[in-house]
Amino acid sequence: MYSFLSGILAEKSLTSVTIDVNGIGFQLSVPLSTSQKLPHVGEKVKLLVHHVVREDAQLLFGFATEEERSLFKLLLGVSGIGPKLAITVLSGLGIGELKKAIVDGSVPALTAISGIGRKTAERLIIELREKVVIAGRTEEGKIVATLSKHEALVEDSIRALVSLGYSKQSAKAAIQKVLASQGNSRLSAESLIRESLKQIQYV
Repeated sequence: MYSFLSGILAEKSLTSVTIDVNGIGFQLSVPLSTSQKLPHVGEKVKLLVHHVVREDAQLLFGFATEEERSLFKLLLGVSGIGPKLAITVLSGLGIGELKKAIVDGSVPALTAISGIGRKTAERLIIELREKVVIAGRTEEGKIVATLSKHEALVEDSIRALVSLGYSKQSAKAAIQKVLASQGNSRLSAESLIRESLKQIQYV
C-alpha cells in the first residue's frame, strides 16, 4: 500500500498528474482541490496516495492534504460511490462546501455535482453526516459542526412550534427574531421555543 509519492512533477492536468520517482512515472488521478495546489512541471512534488486494486487495473489517487484523502475514503464507503465518482464529488465542491452540504443535508447542492442523483445524494447525507462532523478536526471542520448544531436547533424549534398549531412561516420568523435579539448567546431548544412564543403573536 502506497502512503505517498515524492518526486518530480512530469505532467499535470486538471484531473491527473504524472510523478517521476527515480525514473519511474506514476500516474495519479487527482481532485480539482489538489490540482490547484500543484507546482509547475519540472518541480518537486509530494502527494498523499490512495491505492485501489482491481482485477483489471491498479489505480492511484493523489491528494495534497490528509483532509482530502480522508474525505475521499469516507466517500468510497458509501454504496454506489466508486473511486472515480469520489474524485468527481471532491472536485464538484470545495472541501468545506462539500462537508457543509453533507452536514446540512443539502440535496440540491450535492445533486448539482455531475453523476450524483437524488438517491445517491441522500445516501451521502445519511451515511456521512455524523462521520464528517466527527472527522472535522480542522478549523473548517469545527465551523461546519457548529453550523450544523445551530441549524438543527432551529429546525427542532420550528417543528415544536408547528406542533403547537402555529404556521411554519410564523414559527420561523419568530425564531429568527429571537436569535437576532440574542446575538451570539447560546440558547437551548427549550429556551428558544419559550422566547419565540413571546414573539410569535407579533409576527
